[in-house]
Amino acid sequence: MKQINYWEQFMATGKIDDFLAYKNAVRDEGQDKEESEEHSHAGDYRDYGNDYKG
Repeated sequence: MKQINYWEQFMATGKIDDFLAYKNAVRDEGQDKEESEEHSHAGDYRDYGNDYKG
């Protein structure tokens, strides 16, 4: 499957629709990354409030 380079398409055409497609693609990529890293730190550190870290 060919992936569309929305930025290059926008630079070639100058159309607002192409720019908005680029912005949506960037936003979607950011959301995918955030969802995969949402709980990446779970269970790594506990602070019991009395200087004991276990």
